[in-house]
Parts: sequence; structure tokens; C-alpha cells
Amino acid sequence: MGSDFVQGEVEVEVRGSPPSTDPRSDRPMPVPPLVILWAGKRPLAVRLRSAVAVSRFATVPGLASLIEGEARAFGFAVERMAEAGLWLLFAQPPRPRAVGS
Repeated sequence: MGSDFVQGEVEVEVRGSPPSTDPRSDRPMPVPPLVILWAGKRPLAVRLRSAVAVSRFATVPGLASLIEGEARAFGFAVERMAEAGLWLLFAQPPRPRAVGS
């Protein structure tokens, strides 16, 4: 699994996901982690399994376009959505940040 990364106002948060069960065989199956790209305190993009959702009105539009293009190039389904939709994609509240981060 990847790890979190912080560079200035941009942060990548990786949240592990519990394994799922294949309904046909009852075998456990690994689930890719949920990945959130933060721009300041706002989500810019969310990767969930084989799809990437990108903020329609990003605070860093050049980075959002880069993420969208790279995701498409690697075969991910990409959807532009309002920021509120990005917040709904992950059920947990954002983790606390250190003062000055």
C-alpha cells in the first residue's frame, strides 16, 4: 500500500480498506486503498477502486486537469463532480492535521 505525502498545500492521504469477500467463492479479496488528494483543506480528487472523481471547480485547476489526464491514461474511469460529492465518497471525517501544516 502507498503512503501519505505532503508538499505545501497538496497532500495525498491513503486510507486502507478492509478486504471484501467474493460472493461466488466466499474467498477474501483485497480491496485497493481509498486515496484522497487534498488541496489545502478541500478535497481535489478521490480514487476509489478503479475510478477517480475530480473536483469540478478545483482550487488548483492545473493540478486537477493533470490528475484527470493521468487517470484516463492509466485506464481509470474519471468523473468530474462538485466538491460536496467528493466529501460523500469517504465516510470518515478528514484526519486531524498538525498546526502549521
